[in-house]
Amino acid sequence: MEWGDAAGWVGGLAGLGALVYAQLAHRQASEANRLAQEANGRSSASIRLAEEANQLAEEATVYARRGEARETERNDVRWEGDWIEPGRYGLVQRGEAVAHDVVAVVVVDGAEVTVRRAWVAKDEVLEFEFPTAAAAYAAERAAWAEAEAERRRVQSVSTYLSAFVRDPDPMFMGFYNHEIGERVDWATAHGAHKFHETEPKFASLGPH
Repeated sequence: MEWGDAAGWVGGLAGLGALVYAQLAHRQASEANRLAQEANGRSSASIRLAEEANQLAEEATVYARRGEARETERNDVRWEGDWIEPGRYGLVQRGEAVAHDVVAVVVVDGAEVTVRRAWVAKDEVLEFEFPTAAAAYAAERAAWAEAEAERRRVQSVSTYLSAFVRDPDPMFMGFYNHEIGERVDWATAHGAHKFHETEPKFASLGPH
């Protein structure tokens, strides 16, 4: 074999070796790039999980503070109910605090009326309309006037008989046999739930 032929073979082998080396280098580079991408992905996932954990921890702290605020919150809200006029019942908020998300219910002889307010401050009044109670009160007043007129008629006719005629008595006439109940739900400024309820009481539908 001549020198030129040998040089050609050597050059060919060197080229082939370079090609193989290039392919191996490319394969190694691809593998390294894949591993780097996986590492980056894991790093991004770790960062994302850390951010989510921090957010959850912050929310838990906020909820804990709210719960503590609700537990220690002073809420001076007091309700007093009475007739404003025949057929119109009023609930007055007597406390210093403000009641939020108020749902108030008054029941008179089975008739139920509900009033809702976003908030109720001190001395504000919730009013409840009871037309049936107004009519019943008017009938009672008429019965009272009739009983009083009869007493006066008997007194004018006979002093002796007047001794046996008693004065009209609202209690005896059943004017205080009406059942009235109150229920109020509200929330404090920090969201704590509060509740007011009176036992059903027997009372009149207005002054007598």
